[in-house]
Amino acid sequence: MNGSFYLILLGFIIFILSGCSHKPIKIDGATQEEKHLQLIALESSISSLKLQQDWLAYIDYSTELWTNVDSENKLAIEYEIWQTLKNIPDEQRQELLEENPEKIELTDWLEFVYITELYPIEQKQQLKDSLTFNPHAVFNANLSHSLINQLKSSKKPEHVAVLLPFSGNYKQVSLQIRNGIIKNKLQNNPQLTLSFYDSSNTEQIKEIYQKSIENGADFVIGPIQKETLNLLNSPQQMSVDKQAILTLNENPMPNLTFSSRYEGVQITKKLCSENYKNIAILTSNNNSDADLATQIFRQWKQFSGNNATLKVYPEKKANLRKALASVINEQQSNDRKNNLQWLLRINLSFFPRTRQDLDAVVLLGNTKQLAVFQPQFKFFNLTIPTYSSSKLTPTNLQKNKPNMDLKNISFPTYRAVLINNGLISKLEAFGWDSLTIALNQHLFAPNLCLNSGMSGNLSKDGLVYDRQYIWAKYNQDGIIE
Repeated sequence: MNGSFYLILLGFIIFILSGCSHKPIKIDGATQEEKHLQLIALESSISSLKLQQDWLAYIDYSTELWTNVDSENKLAIEYEIWQTLKNIPDEQRQELLEENPEKIELTDWLEFVYITELYPIEQKQQLKDSLTFNPHAVFNANLSHSLINQLKSSKKPEHVAVLLPFSGNYKQVSLQIRNGIIKNKLQNNPQLTLSFYDSSNTEQIKEIYQKSIENGADFVIGPIQKETLNLLNSPQQMSVDKQAILTLNENPMPNLTFSSRYEGVQITKKLCSENYKNIAILTSNNNSDADLATQIFRQWKQFSGNNATLKVYPEKKANLRKALASVINEQQSNDRKNNLQWLLRINLSFFPRTRQDLDAVVLLGNTKQLAVFQPQFKFFNLTIPTYSSSKLTPTNLQKNKPNMDLKNISFPTYRAVLINNGLISKLEAFGWDSLTIALNQHLFAPNLCLNSGMSGNLSKDGLVYDRQYIWAKYNQDGIIE
């Protein structure tokens, strides 16, 4: 490559990082390697514009990227734009339309988002109308066809194939998911034909998938490994005329997916529904706990007037009394006492006066860690409402043994904890619900949920199925209710 190209590329990258939103530079006559670098720069710019919420430029750059990639990647880009614009609040979308009536690509995309939020029957017809009257829109190249295909039939599958890795690192996970699927069939769908395939060999996933279809499956559940999904989910492999598939992990391609991502949102909504304003979050430094705490903290602070304190304690050798004391400002109370003793030159009878402004506290950690907090609450005379995460769900869903050390703690959990239907683990409940989704797709619609899920209330957002946990509480006797 010559020096002039590097100067052009350097200028382009500086231009991107500056946050400008003009049309991307094209390099005429670029080599394959030069074009690859240009596309990387475009992707970087798109990510930056998404964070800045510069939606006009975001669509402009994304369309430029779409124009310059092969057919395998066009559908993925269409899906990414759609999902991004879906997450813009309704009021903001309306403002964008009113402020930019002349921006055809923006108005087309926002109209498309509106269509995909309609009820299935109306949605299907309007998608077809869009294909007829606006055939050159980016989303009508691939995505509309894919969505229409998902809406084609409300007929229940009669033969479901399940693709799971029954050997290797995922073996125990797969066996539990399989058990949940089988228990659902035996109790609710005895006439259904089930076929199981071992997807442990990632390189053979396309052949395994094709074999399941050839053997009569009209719906596929799985796979679960991300590396397997990347190989399976290409438009050539999963074209619109192929059978439906419900993957069990997040994936970059637009297929039906069952994956829970929103526990932090659910906890935040619960706290908001109680009209709290000042909360404290006390979390272990375990990665999953710390990530969840950060999600709650950031979401909580987005609401006007909300305040939050976030404190972290070590997962191992934790001093939980010290951790709780840091939240309720015990040290400040001790400091006031020491100052008074110094000024008055006498010993004072003293009990820490802790902060009085807290409305609730969120404790994140495992069952053993949180059980130790109860004596600390008693010591400080704290009667504050206490919340936790789904980690307080019993390991065995059917063994709801009393735990007095967790009394009065509210937490999101699986419905199977409260219903005796033979499901033993969270993964069995996940498997049960994957089959429920596969057999009841026609019942899902925007703003509606299916309350027969064993992991929670099941809902659908675009192509993603999610669960909303059931809120439960350890009562005064330490029993979940």
